[in-house]
Amino acid sequence: VRYSIDGEYTYDGDLPADIGETGRTLLLSALQKRPVWDQELVPDLEKERCDRYFVYQNYDSNTTTYKGRKRRRVFMGSLIADDSWHTLATIAMETYGIYTAVAFVESNRTQTGIPRKSRFVEGTLDHKLLVESNLFGPETEVLIEHFSHEEKVEGMGLIREHMQRDRILKLWKKAGMTPDDVGILTDADETVSRDFLRAVQSCDFPQFDAKTENCDTPKVAVASMVFEGSPECMTVTRKWMHPDIILGKCIEGIGDDSFKLTDDERHRPFAWRKPKFTKNKGNYSGWPKEKTTYPLWNAADFRRDQGGFKFIFEDVSYLRFRMGHTGFHFHNFFDTTQQLRNKYRTYGHPVPLADNMTISEIHPDLDLFVDCVLNRNATSNKHKTLTTRLEEFEGRIPIAYTIDGYSLARHKEMGQILLEDELGHDKSWHDNPVSPVGKKNSVTLDEKGK
Repeated sequence: VRYSIDGEYTYDGDLPADIGETGRTLLLSALQKRPVWDQELVPDLEKERCDRYFVYQNYDSNTTTYKGRKRRRVFMGSLIADDSWHTLATIAMETYGIYTAVAFVESNRTQTGIPRKSRFVEGTLDHKLLVESNLFGPETEVLIEHFSHEEKVEGMGLIREHMQRDRILKLWKKAGMTPDDVGILTDADETVSRDFLRAVQSCDFPQFDAKTENCDTPKVAVASMVFEGSPECMTVTRKWMHPDIILGKCIEGIGDDSFKLTDDERHRPFAWRKPKFTKNKGNYSGWPKEKTTYPLWNAADFRRDQGGFKFIFEDVSYLRFRMGHTGFHFHNFFDTTQQLRNKYRTYGHPVPLADNMTISEIHPDLDLFVDCVLNRNATSNKHKTLTTRLEEFEGRIPIAYTIDGYSLARHKEMGQILLEDELGHDKSWHDNPVSPVGKKNSVTLDEKGK
């Protein structure tokens, strides 16, 4: 699929001032009024699509089929914070017109509890673009909830994160999700590919059949291609196994509450389930055998390996084992180096001294990103990026990256942003004392026996 616009842009409102020329091009394209080009369900095309997707397990691949059905309704949900419009617009273009509803939750604190200014507040330009502009499609409802929890959280950042994600499930319920529908839980830098998303709607995946699915192994994990900081920095040595997809029947608040776990059956409220209620660690040994359905999944289960799950791949000829990606992960896509440092200092697994480090020094993924954008030697990095231009890659790429000239222009823009960083790029991840090389180099003379 290639994206092009005939004539003028249809959006004539304001755009964020700090997104650069490439950001303007991308966001104007995403906001373009247009029909949902693949809305019509064509059985022959659906059969061809379904024949490409398979589950790989125990050296055996089981391909799905298409037997003729109306498309399933799909709901997407994500946390949102300081994510770049380059990422948000790319995801919106990839999924345009498919989701029944999209739910976002924004917190006034980071996962580590550090206060942050809410960005997508009603009346702001960011809210208008995200929620009010039909960014995700002419009939897709977009909901956003602002989360605030000022008390101390037991379990620190992960529990705060899962408390927020729990609100997504409630927003899905508010938007009309039923046990027959499908939920996709993502981060705001992840997406299912459009082709696979259509497959989720139409193909005969047993995980999405409410009549037969008993929630024993309900989760489908997407195998995502990772782009590290730039559209031209596609990582070819790993996949990111998110987003996560589950049938509404197996989701807390949507499925039958008689199959819901209690707080005592979880590590703590909003947390993941205890081992005896999991497939992989306890084979559901704590679950009553007379129950016809296994435990419902809360938001914490959704993002973790807590029950049973399957990886689904697209059959491709350019890979040895033909296990092609089914989604995309836009990792470390930010508009300034200050935003990058703030992310690593305050979110997830924080790096407290990030403000005083070069970008490469903070994390190995950022080291790979800088090497790719500045065209440095990357032989010492764990992962590798595509050695050719993205347009020469023979696999599936995001629809947004087919906009004429966008990918290379954004790559050059990122290079300029890095070159202007005041801390420079003399040090890399291998100079960080916590890296394997850094630990080796930090051995004292006495430890060396000299």
